Amino acid sequence: MQTEQLERSAAPTPRLAAWQASPPVNRRFNASALVLAAATGLMVAALFFGGGTDDVDFLPVALTALFVAGGLAVAVLAGWLPRPGLDGPGLAFFAFLGGFVAWSGLSVWWSIAPDLSWNLFNRELAYIGFAVVGLCVGAVASRRTVATGLAVALGAVIAWALAGKVFPSLVAGGEEVARLRSPVGYWNALALLCAAAAVLGLWLATDRARGRVARAAGAVLLFGALVAVVLTYSRSGIAVTALAALAWIALSGTAFESLAVLGLAVLAAVPVLVYAFLSPGITDDGQAYSVRRHDGAIFAPVLLLAAAGVGLAAYWLLGRTGPSPRIRRTAVRVTAIVLVVVACAGLIASVARAGGPEPWIEARWHDFTSAKDVPSQSSSRLPSLSSNNRWMWWNEAWSSFEDAPGKGRGANTFQLVNLLERTTPIFVTQPHNLFLQALSDTGIVGFLLLLGAAVAGVLVAMRTVRRATGPERLAALALALAAGAYVVQSLVDVDWDFVAVSGFLFFVVGVLTTRPVRQEEASPGWALGAAAVVCVAVASLVLPWLSVRKTDDANAAIGQLDFARAAADASSAHSLNPLALDPLYALGLAETLRGRLAEAQLAYARAVRDQPDNPEPWFNLGDFELQAGDRKTACAFLKQATVLDPFDKTAVAERNEACAPKA
Repeated sequence: MQTEQLERSAAPTPRLAAWQASPPVNRRFNASALVLAAATGLMVAALFFGGGTDDVDFLPVALTALFVAGGLAVAVLAGWLPRPGLDGPGLAFFAFLGGFVAWSGLSVWWSIAPDLSWNLFNRELAYIGFAVVGLCVGAVASRRTVATGLAVALGAVIAWALAGKVFPSLVAGGEEVARLRSPVGYWNALALLCAAAAVLGLWLATDRARGRVARAAGAVLLFGALVAVVLTYSRSGIAVTALAALAWIALSGTAFESLAVLGLAVLAAVPVLVYAFLSPGITDDGQAYSVRRHDGAIFAPVLLLAAAGVGLAAYWLLGRTGPSPRIRRTAVRVTAIVLVVVACAGLIASVARAGGPEPWIEARWHDFTSAKDVPSQSSSRLPSLSSNNRWMWWNEAWSSFEDAPGKGRGANTFQLVNLLERTTPIFVTQPHNLFLQALSDTGIVGFLLLLGAAVAGVLVAMRTVRRATGPERLAALALALAAGAYVVQSLVDVDWDFVAVSGFLFFVVGVLTTRPVRQEEASPGWALGAAAVVCVAVASLVLPWLSVRKTDDANAAIGQLDFARAAADASSAHSLNPLALDPLYALGLAETLRGRLAEAQLAYARAVRDQPDNPEPWFNLGDFELQAGDRKTACAFLKQATVLDPFDKTAVAERNEACAPKA
């Protein structure tokens, strides 16, 4: 009797047995629809409303990522949703990523700009949220479903970006800068999304399991991505797009169809781009709104007709049987040979014009390493090999690493490192290389953790593509190449600062990381722990935002001549974020205007004490002493400000005034 009871208790319940036997897309409570709906909203928010590098505008998307990730994690741990499985590379990826983010957060304790380190730590918490959401999505939906949804989302991004050329009012500052950048806010980040869209477009167009309409839509997506990436004028974006397309052709097993679709898209894109380059309202900076509207009105039908042509031609071509396998292989080989011959001929001609290999290499190296700006909107920009000052920034990052090799200067501190290390007036916030940024910011420890996450992510992608079969393999390959494009461009750009591309990356890697789900198990304790972690993370994001709001209130009160309220608001702002300098500056100004000079001096001195390597608090303290009439003390403080940053013209002028001998 007892044996029978034990056997009955060990057997799975009918509901659990049905759940285990059902495919992932049909789990109980229609889990795929629930999870996909949440993920769709999150990705749309990231792509269209990511806020660029602004930490205040980024907050809604960050909170959305944490709430969605936390809700899904709690649901999984409580047994309400399928539990994703992780193998060795997947566990290593999340372990290294979590370790890197934790190390970034710990760097607040030794950072030369702890407020900036806290801001980046909060951004990276959101990135973990994207990875967790991708993990949960991969447990309930096929990779074909995910890749299709991302293709639609990226198609919407490209459509919006190109619409900005037709309707200039859609883009803030569209008259001053012509480079395509909306809705992401940065042309190189948008170009990276175009590279991902190009790969997904090739995948859709060559997926034989789909109908002709879907495949034609893939060709149109590829066409739009090619037009958009060129109009970003992003050299790295164009190169990464080309590399991603070549990788797809080489690895997908659909070389003939891919080359045919790519050739069709390129042929259609050429006349559109020719018109764009000949139209000042499309590609020239500083044009009047009327010029933008006039040229955009012509650009719209040109673009739409070319897109329609691509769609119709692809619909007709992709529905035909096509040539025999032998002819396909021959056509691919001939195309490859022609491309190699053309590339070699161009290289030989360039070397010959330079007078030989050694002068050519020397000239190209000089172009790359020289500290010169490449024109933003010029026909000479795209073929230029200049690093556009990147070599100088990389050297600054390396020099900073040598000064603090173990733990770095603190996460997100390169903008201050740049002030301390630069030899030209150019100011940047990041060195335009993610791994050098990690070395400068977080030292060898952070670098190794980030490198470990990157290597584990590559292993995850390779394993997933290798294990997948049929249409799922091609979808996994497309997602892996889209993520790989990010890694390549991160060597020359600042993608880590943009949630539109970094959130996309971590979501995709999360999807690729998931193995088939394990048996459903409820873990209420872990679920409560996950909820608590999310609450702490939300508090970490909200406190700096509240501090910024209170600082804004203090500055507004100063404008209204209510200095007592301004001082109170500034003190509250400092309490909410004791690492930030702006509340101290607002407090110092309010106390000065109240006539409480001793309290004002304490506020400015506190800023100097908090960040002694930052020239800004030294300048503000020196300016306060100068306005108070203590020229000798002001001279000492302003000298220190100009020692830290000799290119600050305002500080230099005030130093000269304070240190000048009395008449």
